[in-house]
Amino acid sequence: MDRLILQTVKHLEDLPTLPSVAVEVMGLSRSPDVSIKAISACIHKDPPLAAKVLKLANSAFYRRGAHEIETLHRAILMMGLNEVVNITTSVSVLSSLGPRKSQEQGLRKKFWRHCIATGLIARRIDTRLHMSLQGREFVGGLLHDIGKIILDEYFHDQFMQAHALSLERQCPMFEAEQEILGATHMEIGHFLAQKWGLPPYIADICLHHHHPQDARFKDITSVVSIADLLAKAKELSCGGDTMSFILKDQQGWHILKKMGHPMDSIDLERITFEIEDIGEEVKEFISAISDQEAQEHAHV
Repeated sequence: MDRLILQTVKHLEDLPTLPSVAVEVMGLSRSPDVSIKAISACIHKDPPLAAKVLKLANSAFYRRGAHEIETLHRAILMMGLNEVVNITTSVSVLSSLGPRKSQEQGLRKKFWRHCIATGLIARRIDTRLHMSLQGREFVGGLLHDIGKIILDEYFHDQFMQAHALSLERQCPMFEAEQEILGATHMEIGHFLAQKWGLPPYIADICLHHHHPQDARFKDITSVVSIADLLAKAKELSCGGDTMSFILKDQQGWHILKKMGHPMDSIDLERITFEIEDIGEEVKEFISAISDQEAQEHAHV
């Protein structure tokens, strides 16, 4: 198989698109003088999206204080503009890449569980290292494997062959993808992130999360790379990527240490213990972004 897969993806006419509101919100967020009112008004143009953003803002993952956040304006005041933009981006991507076919739904669910777990673990690493990545580490973890969705959706048979080969050889999915499809989920994800106009750090994570030394945003890509490995170690994976590894030998670990982050102060045993119940947190997050009851939180 040659590079035709990547070229085919680039010319797909029915490739998923982001909601126009999400694109507009990302554009507004780049303006240094953007107002809370403008962002809130923009999100309100898409009531289902607004409902999900508000529901997630009131979930255990983001809620600040004891009182319910009843408006998007209040959510931005309480959480900060960056965090609300992160939520909007995440919800929009998850909605756009929702299930479109009934085949292999079990694998698709495993995929999203892995991605959510990666984001949650990345957030823990950010907290431990006091990196102040402002939620971008969670979004990066959540979206790092979006290329797999496209491969599964449009090249399902070949993707399943790669999945089977990964399990058989206990090798990384990207190695099996390269052999079977001639392209990897990293390349496809990078293309999609750029096509959608997602923040550059997301495109960078999509392309380099397995080799963070090649990344432009080495700090956040390294955090996601480590989180990705830890999620797989907890058997939250959708391929044969569950091989054993020594975390202190990984590229991401060395990069963060070289950048001056206190890696030696991280208690690996404690982190491992803390992510024992990560599966329950994943279920809670999925519940928070589900369509069911979302409108109940849309006090707009």
